[in-house]
Amino acid sequence: MAREKTQSNPFESFMGGKDLTGGGVVAALNAQAKAMDAVLRQNIELLDFLKTRYEKDRALLAQFADADTPGEMMTLWSSFWSRAMTDYANEAGKLGALGAATAEQVLLAGASAELAEAFGKKKG
Repeated sequence: MAREKTQSNPFESFMGGKDLTGGGVVAALNAQAKAMDAVLRQNIELLDFLKTRYEKDRALLAQFADADTPGEMMTLWSSFWSRAMTDYANEAGKLGALGAATAEQVLLAGASAELAEAFGKKKG
């Protein structure tokens, strides 16, 4: 009875027998994985920020309920928006820095993979 060949790659039958490990395919996949990781980190950062902002929104409503005069409410409102604008500006800076660091990391990873391939070394 003939033994069946076991495939090391479950998608081998879809690739028509082509070896896709060279030609930058692995480097591209690694770069895509790093980019997706970066997107998820940015999403987590943004969701944390939104959670904090919504908690501050709720706190403002509680302060409004305790306010005794319209003047006190206006002071609360003004202070709230001042802090909110500062929070949004700080968050924009964080996300911008995170995006720049991510782009640099992905580009460097792609460049190092290309250099390793050019010199016949495997990244490890």
